[in-house]
Amino acid sequence: MILKQSIFLVKIGWMMNSDGPSDKYVDQYIKSLKRSYKYQKLEKGKRKMQSKRKQFDKALYDVADKAAKDAMVAWLKNDHSNINTNETTYFDIVCTAGPEGHPRLLWEVEVKYSWKTDEWPDSWKELRIPYRKQRLLDKWKNECYNDILTFVVFNHDCTKAWHVDGHTLLDCEVKEVSNRNIRRGEKFFHIPTSDAYLVDMKNESSGGH
Repeated sequence: MILKQSIFLVKIGWMMNSDGPSDKYVDQYIKSLKRSYKYQKLEKGKRKMQSKRKQFDKALYDVADKAAKDAMVAWLKNDHSNINTNETTYFDIVCTAGPEGHPRLLWEVEVKYSWKTDEWPDSWKELRIPYRKQRLLDKWKNECYNDILTFVVFNHDCTKAWHVDGHTLLDCEVKEVSNRNIRRGEKFFHIPTSDAYLVDMKNESSGGH
């Protein structure tokens, strides 16, 4: 409607001005107006599709990142070798579980501080992993798909954790979620708990992973 009104006003304005430009230039201007309007609609659509994110908290990230990595390395070290936690390959932890040539194990870890007990609350029917992790899935698919990617979500003290296979995230639903940090626009992967594995990180061995 706005575009049609703009074109109508342009035509009326130039018709009333006898010294105005020729029809040829009027038509060119209107085409330009249409292209500009179409571009603005496309850009608006892109912005709408983008996932908003809460403001990055470096201090909180450093604490959570270290706690999750330390717990993960402690769980892995008895059964795996060459554990790399430098994030030089995009992923939080990379390790090997066999001779050279075997698939690497890629781990992406995080702490869910609202999960304050050892037991997963009955009312929580799914896990939510931020959609920004899509960049890791893209990296994995395009460059190292033969390796094994696992996302790990720890409870507040890193004693229990959900393990989610990368293939599961590729197939799961992405939905917008409102929360106390962002009222709308932040997107998450929604993973049914039936598609993940709950692991006791203090007592269960990593030998089967």
